[in-house]
Amino acid sequence: MMGQYLNTAILIVLASFWINPTSPAKEDTGGRIQLLYQDAVRSEKQGRIDQAIGDYQAITRLNPKLAAAYNNLGRLYWQKGNLEAAITTLKHACKLNPALAAAHAMIGFSYYEMRHFTAAQRELAEALKLRPTDRNVKLFLARSMEAAGDFEGAMELLDQLRKEDPRNPEVLFSLGSVYAELAKSTLTAIQTIDPNSYLVEVLLARSDEAQELYSDAAVHYNKAIEKAPIPNVPDLYYHYGHVLWLAGHFQEALAEYRRVLELNPYDYRACWEASRILLPSSPKEALRLANQALKLKPDLPEGLEVRGSALLALGDPQKAINDLERSADLEPGDPQVHFELAKAYRQVGMPQQAKIQFSIYEQLQEKSHTPAGKDAVPTH
Repeated sequence: MMGQYLNTAILIVLASFWINPTSPAKEDTGGRIQLLYQDAVRSEKQGRIDQAIGDYQAITRLNPKLAAAYNNLGRLYWQKGNLEAAITTLKHACKLNPALAAAHAMIGFSYYEMRHFTAAQRELAEALKLRPTDRNVKLFLARSMEAAGDFEGAMELLDQLRKEDPRNPEVLFSLGSVYAELAKSTLTAIQTIDPNSYLVEVLLARSDEAQELYSDAAVHYNKAIEKAPIPNVPDLYYHYGHVLWLAGHFQEALAEYRRVLELNPYDYRACWEASRILLPSSPKEALRLANQALKLKPDLPEGLEVRGSALLALGDPQKAINDLERSADLEPGDPQVHFELAKAYRQVGMPQQAKIQFSIYEQLQEKSHTPAGKDAVPTH
């Protein structure tokens, strides 16, 4: 993936330079240079890279001071995978014209592929100075920093890129990679200082949770609870309960949420997540806990959805609609709230609104590639 993306990046970053045939060479030499340049361009378009390389080599012999020719020649060397020749040639282009941002970028990309990350940083930093808006250069500069162990520098650049392009998967992947490396280095430092620290277990749990290894995460959170120097830390019990729920151990999760609320009645997360578990079997209890969560955090979309669903189960569809509409406004991308709204509208005799909500539900389900369950049909 990196190689394919790097190809794309270079195509974006690099530009072919038009060669002036008359300066500084004599007029007849300039004419020969122009013909060779035209032939090189034509050969490259036809995929005859070796021929194009030969043409640019001939141009550099005719005019050794033509930076653009060395730039294009270096680019073709890179396309052929001859990175050492590319670096040497592009460095000569930069010596002739230090302002060639594309050449510096290309040298940096080549060093990156050769895993010479310090050298890559130097060239990519120069390219970025010459062309500050180049996101591809900034991305590979950040990756070079990460590879060289400068996690803070890499994080700063990647945060800038995320703000500029929040939906770029390459940026998000690189940011996640830096977070993982920071977590790893932090874990190593804690293990060195205190190998039996409960914080080691917390970091291992969070790493497993990020990888969706929820049962493993639960084991580490449980160990963290046992090792914690202060007993009964509510936040540890909450995270333990949360990963138990994610692992499908609902009753065990509910027991942990109840423990959290005994220790800290103000934890709205434990309130609404416990109410979610209780909703199918005990809607009254679910309603009580959802009310408690919403008292602590009135604009909690998940709490509003659970309370609306509980009201619907208890035979009060009009009040349910009020909560479910608010939840849908706050979290329009949640398919379940639209499904619940469709049921509520059916119960109060509003079939057109029910049809609209069910259509939204189906669209969101399809978008998330989650098949509708066999009972995912609003009650008539």
